[in-house]
Amino acid sequence: MIRILSRQPIVSLKNVDCLRRMRCHSTVALESYVNDDNMQYEEPADEEAKRELYRLRRLRNVGILAHVDAGKTTVTERMLALAGVVRQAGSVDDGNTTTDFLPAERERGITIQSAAISFPWGWHNHSHFHYPTISKIEMNSSSDVDIHLIDTPGHVDFSVEVNRSVAVLDGAILVVDAVAGVQAQTETVWRAMTRTTMLADKNEEDHAHEPLPCVAFVNKMDQEGHHFANALESLRNKLPGANPISLQLPLFRCELSATGNDSNDNLIAAGLCKSEEMPRGKFVGIVDLVHMRAVVYPEPPGTTVEANVPTVIPLVDCETHHPLDPTCSMTQAAMKGRRDLIAALANVDDFMEECYLMEEQPSNAELNAALRRATLARTILPVLAGAALKGRGIEPLLDCVADLLPSPLDRLPPSLTQSGNEDQKQDDSISKSVKPVLGHALHSELLALAFKVVHQKNRGRVVYCRVYSGRIKDKDQLLITSPGGESPSRIERVGGMLELAAGGRLNQVSEICQSGEVCALVGLRTVMTGDTIRLNKKRNNAKREPPVYLAGVAAPKPVLTVRLEAETSSEQKRLSDALEIMAMEDPSLIVEESESTTLVSGLGELHIEVTLDRLNRDYGISRVRTGPPAVAYREILMEPIVTSYNYDQTIGTNRMQAYIELKLEPTRCANDDDSNSSSRILSEPRIIIAKLVREFLNLDIEMPEDQLIQESDLANALVAGCSGSLKRGPNGSYALANLSCEITCVKVDDIASLQPGALRATAAHAIQDAMKQQQDAIALSEPTMSIEITVHNDFVGTVLNDLVTNRRGTVGNVILDEENKTSHQKALVQGEVPLVEILGYANGLRSITGGEGVFTAEYKGHAPCDNEI
Repeated sequence: MIRILSRQPIVSLKNVDCLRRMRCHSTVALESYVNDDNMQYEEPADEEAKRELYRLRRLRNVGILAHVDAGKTTVTERMLALAGVVRQAGSVDDGNTTTDFLPAERERGITIQSAAISFPWGWHNHSHFHYPTISKIEMNSSSDVDIHLIDTPGHVDFSVEVNRSVAVLDGAILVVDAVAGVQAQTETVWRAMTRTTMLADKNEEDHAHEPLPCVAFVNKMDQEGHHFANALESLRNKLPGANPISLQLPLFRCELSATGNDSNDNLIAAGLCKSEEMPRGKFVGIVDLVHMRAVVYPEPPGTTVEANVPTVIPLVDCETHHPLDPTCSMTQAAMKGRRDLIAALANVDDFMEECYLMEEQPSNAELNAALRRATLARTILPVLAGAALKGRGIEPLLDCVADLLPSPLDRLPPSLTQSGNEDQKQDDSISKSVKPVLGHALHSELLALAFKVVHQKNRGRVVYCRVYSGRIKDKDQLLITSPGGESPSRIERVGGMLELAAGGRLNQVSEICQSGEVCALVGLRTVMTGDTIRLNKKRNNAKREPPVYLAGVAAPKPVLTVRLEAETSSEQKRLSDALEIMAMEDPSLIVEESESTTLVSGLGELHIEVTLDRLNRDYGISRVRTGPPAVAYREILMEPIVTSYNYDQTIGTNRMQAYIELKLEPTRCANDDDSNSSSRILSEPRIIIAKLVREFLNLDIEMPEDQLIQESDLANALVAGCSGSLKRGPNGSYALANLSCEITCVKVDDIASLQPGALRATAAHAIQDAMKQQQDAIALSEPTMSIEITVHNDFVGTVLNDLVTNRRGTVGNVILDEENKTSHQKALVQGEVPLVEILGYANGLRSITGGEGVFTAEYKGHAPCDNEI
C-alpha cells in the first residue's frame, strides 16, 4: 500500500547491466516457504491464491535502526536514489533528505519521527529459482521485490518510535559506525529487535512480537579511525545472542596508479582479525565472499547513480570455482575469507556442516540458501561493509535484504489475547497447523495493528496500520479493540485510504491494503496507538464473539517534567488542545492538567525541546512560560511490610467499618541480575486480591484483577484504595514502584451492609499508616542514565574528575585510542550518572574539553538516592 512518487528507475542501461552482473544468483526451493519446519500450510490450487503467494514472497517490511549519527538516513537516501524514487540522494547536512522532512529534523540533522517509504528493487536471484506451481505467473511478472522501508530515530528521547516500528517489521538493518562500533543506543535497539516483551511486569507487554532477523551494515568505512574487525568484535561482545559473520571484506586502494583507476594492482582486502592493522588507503569497495567477486567503486565518487557505477571483478571461475589469479593477494584473502565463512556456517547449518566435514565446496546458490536459513533462524548476524555518504556498498546491502531477510510468509502470526480470557494466548504451536490461523499472511480474515497515529490539519486523525492478514478496503466497517480491554470495542468506518510518498506527502487513493502491507487510514476518530483492527462481522441480532486484541505498543516511562503556563485563558485553551493532540500522537509524552498548571513529561531534554518547538511551529503557540525541568523521582520498597488496619467511622447515620490485612513486597525487575549497577527498571505496583478475600466477598476466585474490578464494585474499591495511596510515598510524595500489594484478609462486622466506600477507605488508611510507621523501609530513587563520552585523550582526566566529583557519577570503563598515532586520538568514557546532574551537560562538557567532547545518554533505570538531594 505504500507507494512511491515514480515507478520508473532513473538509471542508465549501463548501470542496470552492471548491477545485474553483480548478482550471481542463488536458488531457494519453494519448500523453504511452503514446507518449512516453522511454517506449514497448504499450497493453493486456484490462480488467484497463487498470485497472492507470489506477491507475499516478494514483500520485505524492513526497518533501519542504529545509534544516533551512525548514518541511517544517509543509507536510506542512497537506497531511494538507486531504486529511482529520487533523482539524487539528499544530504543530512544540507537538510534535503526524503525521510527527514520535518523542519526540526532538518535543522538538527537527526531523525525525530519514523518515516515509511516503499520502492522496488530488482531481485535478480529470483530468475534462477524453481517454483513449479506458479512458473507461468512468474514468467509474466516482474522479478522485483517490494521493500517497505521504515527509517527510525537513533536518539534515546524518541525510542517510542523504535518500539512501534519494531512491532510491525519483519526484518531489520542494523547500521553500525565503523569508528565507534556498537554504541549505547545500538544496544537499546538490539534489545527492541530481539525481545518479545519490553517490560518486566507480565501484565504489561508491548507487541509480543517474534524477534526480528537482522543484517548489520558497518557504515563510515571511509572515515579516519575505521576498523572493520573491531566493529565485528563489538557486535559479538556487546549484543547478547549476536553471532556476527562477515559476508564481505573491505577493499582499499593504497595509492592511485599512474594510469588512473583502471589498475587493480594496488587493491588490498582487509582481514577480519582484530590484531591485523587496517590497510592505509581509500575505501573503494568490497570483496563479496559469497559470489567471489570484487566490487570497486570509482574514485572520486560520482554525485549521481550513473556516475557511481561500480566495476565488478570476478575472482574465481564460475563453473570450477578455481581462482583466476592464484597469486593475487586480493584473491587469496577472498579464498581465506570464504573458508572462514563456511566454517562459521557449519556451526549453525546442517548442510554446511556436511560440506565442511566432507571438504566439499558449496555452490554460490547453496551458500546463499544456507545464509538465508541461518538468518531467518536468527543464529547468525550477516555483516556487510560500506560508506553510505559516498554511495559505496548499498547495492549489495539491498541484494542482502532481498535474499536473506524474511517475507511475511516467513514470520509467525502475532500473539492474540481474547477479551475476558487474558491468560489464554494464541500459542506459537499454531505455526505448525496445516491451515493458516488468524494473523498469518494467508488467512482471509482481517487483523491489523494501529502502530502510529498522527494529526493533520486538513484530514484530522491519520492512522498507520500494519495488516497481518486479510485486507482493508475504503468504506469498510471496522471493529476497534484496545489492548488489555481498557475500553469497550468501538465500530468505525474507513473514511479514506492514503498512499505514502516521498517527503511525508499523503495522497488520497481508493485501493485495497492487503496482508503484509502498511497503509494509512483516515476517518477513524477514536483509534489510538496499539489498537487492534478487525472487520465488524456482526449482522442483525447475531451474537458477537468476544473480541481479540494484539498486545499493543508500549511506551517508555517519562523521566523529565516541565511546567507550562499560557499568558491568557484563551491561549491556555489552545495550549490544552494542542497538547492533547501531541499526546495522542506520541504515547511517551504525558500531559497532566490542573486548574493552576500544566505538567508535560517526556523522555529527556531533547524530547521536551522538540515538543515546545512544535507548539510554536505547528500550532502558533509561542508565548508560553516554561518552568525549570524536574526529574521523575519515585519511591522504592526495600523490604517487605506486613500491616493491618481497622477502620470504623460513622458518617451521618451510616456506619463504615472494615478490617484489612496487607502484605507489601518488592518485585523483581528486568535488570535485577545486573550486579554491576544499582539502577532498576520501574514497573507499576501490582494489586493482588487473595483467595480468602475473594471467598469472603463472594468474588470469582479465578478471574484476573483487571477484569474483576470491572465487574465488582467491592473489588474495584479495594484496588482503588490501595493504588491511590501508593501514588504518594512518605519521603517526597512521589509514587511508589516495583512492589506488589497483596490483600490477604478482609473482615467486617456486618457483611450485608458492607459499602464499597468502607473498603476503599480501609485499604487507603492501611497503606498510609504502614508507610508512616516503616518509613525507613522505603527509599527515594532517581532516574539514572548510562552515559558514553567521546573526548580527546588529553581531556580524559578532566572529564573523569568532573563526572565523579561534581555529578555523582560512576565510571564503568575507559577505552583509550592507543593504536592511533595521529593527533586525533579519541577516548571513550562509559559510566552511569543521575539524570538531574547532566541537565545542560552538553555546554559544560564543551567548556572543559575545548569544544571537542560529545556524549550520549540512555535511561538505565532508577537508583536509590539521598532524600536531601
